[in-house]
Amino acid sequence: MLPRMPTPGLYVFEAIDEALPFVPLAARRVLDALGRKLSLEGWLSLSLDERARLVVAGTGERVDVGVAPLLDRAVPAAAAMESLAEPDASTVPVELATALDGTRPLEAARWRALRPLDRYVFMKHAARPEKLARAYDEILAPVRLSHLTGAADAHMVDVGAKAATARRAVATACVRTTREVIDAMAAGGLAKGDVVAVARVAGLLAAKRVPELIPLCHPVQTTRAAIDFEPDPSRGELRVRAAVEAFDRTGVEMEAMVAASVAALTVYDMIKSADRWATIDAVRLETKSGGKSGAVERPGAGAIAGAGAFVALRDVAPSVDEAIARVRHPGAGAVCAFLGVVRDHSEGRAVVKLEYEAYPAMAVAEMKRIADGIASELPGVRLAVVHRTGALVVGDVAVVCAASAPHRGEAYRACRALIDRVKARVPIWKREHGPDGAWWVGWQDARCEGDEAGGHDH
Repeated sequence: MLPRMPTPGLYVFEAIDEALPFVPLAARRVLDALGRKLSLEGWLSLSLDERARLVVAGTGERVDVGVAPLLDRAVPAAAAMESLAEPDASTVPVELATALDGTRPLEAARWRALRPLDRYVFMKHAARPEKLARAYDEILAPVRLSHLTGAADAHMVDVGAKAATARRAVATACVRTTREVIDAMAAGGLAKGDVVAVARVAGLLAAKRVPELIPLCHPVQTTRAAIDFEPDPSRGELRVRAAVEAFDRTGVEMEAMVAASVAALTVYDMIKSADRWATIDAVRLETKSGGKSGAVERPGAGAIAGAGAFVALRDVAPSVDEAIARVRHPGAGAVCAFLGVVRDHSEGRAVVKLEYEAYPAMAVAEMKRIADGIASELPGVRLAVVHRTGALVVGDVAVVCAASAPHRGEAYRACRALIDRVKARVPIWKREHGPDGAWWVGWQDARCEGDEAGGHDH
């Protein structure tokens, strides 16, 4: 079996290393979507960072067309051609099914589950049997379940040789009921009492008892767990969010999933006298970090993109390059970026670590409102803001803001307004840790004040 991609956007069968000496398929997807044809000479005239950004732009659910200005820097310039539509995701194209010739099965359900980049790769090589076979073997190699031996016997995975690292996972669940029940919960009007308090304790207890519930899970050294609830009365929903951290040889995805599930089940138990037909669904992993696979995030989790604005809330480090790429365009004469970085002191106290907590949907929605408001005040600006949640240490980037405009004055004003309003209005709280313990800080304490020098600190 071939290994999976060694670097995001690069397939093993392409035999392209991280120096990007050739145009990877992910970048070709971008070129096809934009209707551009780039020679190898033009590709190599771009900097490594520019080439890498083109590759990343082709790995998402949709091609990030915001990287188009990068192609204008190529020498010789990229030639114009007819843009190509993405392959139909609903069914296996006839030409591909014919090329696979039944020797390599590809069912419609499997085709729909593929990433858009994988579908593009298949169609790109449909007329090249040897490359198609290599792509098939890498993308659709037989799935191996780690909890089954070669003889299909269940066993506990041996993690003894793994190094212990900091692990974190976030999972969510949704309880769907009625607006009246959600309002009664907020007012404390249900027969069994404080629904959220009881469900939170249940979720925390469950996070510590996973090996007793899921037979092949390892006990882990949990260092922290948190359960948050986000009511949406207009939809009659209560969203549950569980975040679990540990320092161990294996991850805490199951701890987060079980915690969210049990908290949701407890909510049902508390409200069933008012709505016995309430449902629980959308139990899913949102993000995980630590271990060999590093930090990964569910595609589209905690992000909203729209005309002139991109906002996101993530458990992984914000990317300055991504924020800048989101706002760059041919009409922008100025781009400003701001980084909020964790410092080693706060109000005379030493700080060694920060923790950010948020109500994700509310936070992302408010950031979008802020960005839209600034865009209406300063026509022509484009904005991006990515805020981090979870545990950060001194030197980590906590928030990235970027703004572009035709002129530098508007770009400066937009970027400053963006960070000031995010810190003043968005429901994100931080907990500072120092030698004397931990303390919560209200989000207003972190905003910039007046015209003081030094900008913004975290």
